[in-house]
Formats: sequence, structure tokens, C-alpha cells
Amino acid sequence: MLRLILLAAIFYLIYQVVKFFQAIGEAASKPDNPGPKSEKRKIMVKDEVCNTYLPEDEAIKENHQGKTFYFCSEECRNKFRHALKSTKDS
Repeated sequence: MLRLILLAAIFYLIYQVVKFFQAIGEAASKPDNPGPKSEKRKIMVKDEVCNTYLPEDEAIKENHQGKTFYFCSEECRNKFRHALKSTKDS
């Protein structure tokens, strides 16, 4: 009886190992495997006024003296422009 249980356990382990390697082979053969690893990561940028981070493609951009600044809203961009004007006037 003990031999039968041991034999069944060995066959079960072999079955699980074969199943595992088949799953790995299927995942490797799919180039467009959906999931968190294949998602395109977004670059996060910092708003210079309110110090929040947001995705670059959603940010409002402002170029000043060759540098790009990012803002979460028109209000933050206007505050930045106002601060630049104030420093120029001084």
C-alpha cells in the first residue's frame, strides 16, 4: 500500500513539473503577452509650482531658456510665468 502511495506521489510531481515547463514555454512564445511587465511605463515629471508628479504626456509644457518645465494645470503655468516676470522686473 505504501508503494502505491509513493508511486502516485512521484507521478503527481512529474505531472506538475511537466505542466510548469509547458506554461513557461507558452508564455515565452507569446510576444504580446498582456500583463504588468509588458505595459509601457510612463515617465513621471514634477510640476515646478505645486511639486506634484504627473505623467509627462499629460503635463503642460513650457520652455524657458532651453529647459522644459512641466505643469499640472494652466494655473500652475501662469504662476510660473508670473514668477519669471517678477524676477525680470526686479
